Amino acid sequence: MATAGEVIFELKLAVDIILAEDGKYYVDSVATIGGDVVHEWTEGPFEMEAKARDFVQWQFAIPLVKALK
Repeated sequence: MATAGEVIFELKLAVDIILAEDGKYYVDSVATIGGDVVHEWTEGPFEMEAKARDFVQWQFAIPLVKALK
């Protein structure tokens, strides 16, 4: 158990949806811990921005649902 105010683990996640020159959308993601990049990935192409957004929602919702079981 951590004491109040003590940071044990800090993860930052950046997710961008990018419209590329090919006219398709890509999801670009970066995870950092303590300022160091620990994981980078790109998904796509997606025909529409809405499909890219759906992918992002499912990408992060499924692991959360699994963790709650």
